[in-house]
Amino acid sequence: MRKPKHYSRIAIAVSTALTSMVFSTHAAWIDIDSLPASGMVSSLSPELQALFPAQTNDSFKKNSETPNYVYQWSAGTIPVYGHGLTLNGPGGEAFEHTITVIQNSATGSPGVIFGDDLTIRTQSKNAANNGKDVDGIRTHGANTPDNPVFIITGDRTSIYVDGQDGDGINAGYNVIGQGGIGSANIYVGDDLYIQTTGNQGRGITANAFRDATLAKNTIIVGDRAHIVTTGNSSEGIRSGQSGSSIRLGNDATIETSGTSSIGVYAASSSKTELGNNATISVSGASAHAVYSYNATVNLGDNATIRVNSIDKVYSFSKAPRGLYAISRGTVNLGGGATIAMAGNHSNESYAISTETGGIVDGSAGGRFLIDGDLHAAGATAANNTQPQQNSTIKLNMTDNSLWSGASYVTSATAGTGVISLQMSDATWNMTNSSTLTDLTLNGGSVVNFGHADGEPWQRLTINEDFTGNGGKLVFNTVLNDDASETDKLKVLGNTAGNAFVAVNNIGGTGAQTVEGIEIIEVAGNSDGTFEKAGRIVAGAYDYNVVQKGSNWYLTSFIPAPPDPEEPDPVDPDPVDPIDPDPVDPDPVDPIDPGPVDPDPVDPVDPIIPEPEEPVEPPVTEQQYRPEAGSYLANNYAANTLFMTRLHDRLGETQYVDMLTGEKKVTSLWMRNVGAHTRFKDGSGQLKTQSNSYVLQLGGDLAQWSSDGLDRWHLGAMAGYANSQNRTQSSLTGYHSRGQVTGYSVGLYGTWYANDADKTGTYVDTWMLYNWFDNKVMGQEQATEKYKSSGITASVEAGYSFKLGENERNSYWLQPKAQVVWMDVQADSHREANGTRVKDNTDGNLMTRLGVKAFINGHNAIDDGKSREFQPFVEANWIHNTQTTRVKMDDVSNDMRGTKNIGELKVGVEGQITPRLNVWSNVAQQVGDKGYSDTRGMLGVKYNF
Repeated sequence: MRKPKHYSRIAIAVSTALTSMVFSTHAAWIDIDSLPASGMVSSLSPELQALFPAQTNDSFKKNSETPNYVYQWSAGTIPVYGHGLTLNGPGGEAFEHTITVIQNSATGSPGVIFGDDLTIRTQSKNAANNGKDVDGIRTHGANTPDNPVFIITGDRTSIYVDGQDGDGINAGYNVIGQGGIGSANIYVGDDLYIQTTGNQGRGITANAFRDATLAKNTIIVGDRAHIVTTGNSSEGIRSGQSGSSIRLGNDATIETSGTSSIGVYAASSSKTELGNNATISVSGASAHAVYSYNATVNLGDNATIRVNSIDKVYSFSKAPRGLYAISRGTVNLGGGATIAMAGNHSNESYAISTETGGIVDGSAGGRFLIDGDLHAAGATAANNTQPQQNSTIKLNMTDNSLWSGASYVTSATAGTGVISLQMSDATWNMTNSSTLTDLTLNGGSVVNFGHADGEPWQRLTINEDFTGNGGKLVFNTVLNDDASETDKLKVLGNTAGNAFVAVNNIGGTGAQTVEGIEIIEVAGNSDGTFEKAGRIVAGAYDYNVVQKGSNWYLTSFIPAPPDPEEPDPVDPDPVDPIDPDPVDPDPVDPIDPGPVDPDPVDPVDPIIPEPEEPVEPPVTEQQYRPEAGSYLANNYAANTLFMTRLHDRLGETQYVDMLTGEKKVTSLWMRNVGAHTRFKDGSGQLKTQSNSYVLQLGGDLAQWSSDGLDRWHLGAMAGYANSQNRTQSSLTGYHSRGQVTGYSVGLYGTWYANDADKTGTYVDTWMLYNWFDNKVMGQEQATEKYKSSGITASVEAGYSFKLGENERNSYWLQPKAQVVWMDVQADSHREANGTRVKDNTDGNLMTRLGVKAFINGHNAIDDGKSREFQPFVEANWIHNTQTTRVKMDDVSNDMRGTKNIGELKVGVEGQITPRLNVWSNVAQQVGDKGYSDTRGMLGVKYNF
């Protein structure tokens, strides 16, 4: 028993023809087992007798047939009872049939009123001795509809019923032989609690069995009602005939458990209504949350439905359903709803199901959270009084709605089912191939075709029309050639509006298409348009969504441009003819011509028409992804960023040490390089630009001479580099960005012949180990990260010729050659979309042949200051045995224009002080196919 927390006053208008007696006592407890068989009231203690009108003493009798406790029988009296009353019904072996704690049933008896915190407990004998029909509150009076009987209780009424066929509240009874022909109303305040235990138990029942045209039985309950039933075939709420209705306020909770249990059952033109935020939870084989059989159930906004079982009682039984409307039954949803199902179509369990003309109407719109399948089966045939009616489900999903499930429409002899779906700011995760009657996808709405490994590809069939207003369809496709497997939308009617298409690539490696991969088939008028919601990529290719005829395809070709339209000819405005004035010519004497011999005419060769040139089909191209350009740029940068030449690295190395007069170099040097590179890929579609920065440091570890004239140097160096690139597709307009950041360490060795006049040979070698972190950031694609590393090594040789000299300057020519091995390899990498990316260059041998012309000298103002400058100009021809190449799945692409490169470099090298050298140069490289590289360098060296 729940203890009262507060008391509330009951206000009621009573006809003046009736009289009432009000007695008030709080927190009384009456146990029917302690009362005699008759004269029950007089046997109570004086304070309890005060609860009852004296004239009702003989009417309260206890017998073995129908023991009732509070039994209002006399006409014209309204007994009113106080707050906190507890009525404890009989149990044990004393009664074997009907037990009712509160009953109002006599003709002319107006009603009974209770205050707050009423508690009722009833219990029949066990089922083995036929204990049954245990009711808490019952009314089935014979009053007329305009003068009904009633029972009223205040807030926080609690009813506990233990026994077979027990009802917590019953208006109209449920036994045909005892059903009333009049009308009865039961009104219960807020916070009602009903608990029934036993088979066929019901929390609240309203019936009108004898004469539905006369009986109008109504039960009205306030907010926050809580009904719990346990037992087979139990029901939370049952309305059973025309004229009977049940209405619960907001925040109601109904819980049933047991085989064939039902949360809300309405039949035979009755009506049941639940307010907002209702919760209905059922469990047990063949259990249903809401069952409308030729009746009406109205659910308020934000209802919650939970079905926790998947089994059927018998093979011919219905599996559990959430909302179930059958035989012209109707379930109306005032707003959104949450429906969670344990089962699905595989075990014939549905979140929403309609059969034989049933209707579930959610067209009012709202936030739906549905985990389960929908099913509309056939129609009900027309009869003498009613036309044919389709089994119909209407849903208007808005406000971040989410549905995970599938939709099934089946036919019957009388017609087919109807499922009409409208989505706005909603998501449908389709778990199996589905059928709808019509579908409208408004902005913010998404249909996700589901796909699991080993499962068949899904089909969404629209029996009538599809309308797109900015919604999106997300397909799963193996992005290869025309024969690729894919999900599909099939519209048997017409399409209109605009919708977007996104595609999840399921293991496709990209391939050339001809017609394309069909994803949308339209049987009617194909006036709707479909466009990509974002990039669709596989392997090296971008795919488009294109229309061909009535259908829509995925193709890796760029669409051919449409033929230019020829304007219709323009008819000139009509011009009125001008009638000239008549002219009378002067008379002319006739002339008699003499005979004329015609000149001979040479025959003319016949003109043979030129044959018409055949019309060439429109040129189409495969659409390469811009990410290919980023991978190429990253790989090229990783092999070239730290590539150096002797004078780029050390500047002029042969100045005389003014402190000792010896020619030597013991130094720490640093160089900074900035570069801008441009190139195209092998298809010519991708244009890439990159900007790079390099910082290298180094110094001699040792130096020596073998003959007093030559010099040997051994040093170490290390560097940092960063390169960023951007690739743009000229066909699709998509772009990609790449980034390389890395380091290098290595050794160098140099030998100078160093003849007395500074002419002679030099040989320079170096080897570096390089490692990099790489990124590729494709437009609308996940950021890809991978590493690269490897060895680069060089051998360079040159010879210096002195061409002449004067007082302060000497003139030199230096031919040179260099061979560089590049083998920095990128790790094989799989993109988030499944594309396998491989560095396919396999090492490159770069050769350089060139000549450098320079002047070594100083100005007159620097005489005696050991300040020397060496301006120069240099030209080189560069050849690469391999082009940088990348393979994306089975498609290779390469970097064009680097096979043969011409270079021109200008700069100056100078000694500022005996210890400080500075040098700078600018170089321009040019290849074919749009390749170019522009770079500038600034170096500084300090001699020790």
